Amino acid sequence: MRLPLTTAFLTGLGSLLFSLGAHAQSTPLAAAPEPAPAQGPAQGLASGEPPSALSGWMFGYAPFDWHFSDAKKEHDFEPDEQKHAYVWLLQAEKQLDDRHVAGFAYFRNSFGQPSQYTYYGWRFRPFDSMPGLFVKLTGGVIHGYKYPYNKKIPFNNRHGWGITAIPALGYDFTPNWGGQINVLGNAGLMFQINYTVR
Repeated sequence: MRLPLTTAFLTGLGSLLFSLGAHAQSTPLAAAPEPAPAQGPAQGLASGEPPSALSGWMFGYAPFDWHFSDAKKEHDFEPDEQKHAYVWLLQAEKQLDDRHVAGFAYFRNSFGQPSQYTYYGWRFRPFDSMPGLFVKLTGGVIHGYKYPYNKKIPFNNRHGWGITAIPALGYDFTPNWGGQINVLGNAGLMFQINYTVR
């Protein structure tokens, strides 16, 4: 008895599929390729690339200050007429660890004399609820308050060399940008903006 054409076709197709399945089970599958590593900025950090050479450096600029009083003659050798000059400051400061800093500042003092300040200091963040707020105290060698203005700051000699300490109160608004107010003894306040390289 002849099978119909359709029945013969289905029987042959089933035999072919069965033989292909048996062959596939006897042949090991090739290992699937591993996915390519993710690309992007995080990859450089994960690969252990060294940080920037400037990482941890803060650069500051103080465009102006505010004096508590007008300049006045305090010693016989000082000029009779005194006026405060425009004051500005440029600063580079290195964060040594979570609390210690060291730096250098170049500024024009209140009497128009080019001045420098090399210092070491401490920075504290007193409130966990306000992590951007910090208090800083630095101390070091100052130069530039020369005769006849050498007595305008304490612990200073005729040639403008002295030692000083400067407290500051500041706030980091972003990981890079911040500001601080430097307390200049009983003379005044200096307002400063900072940029920190991360």
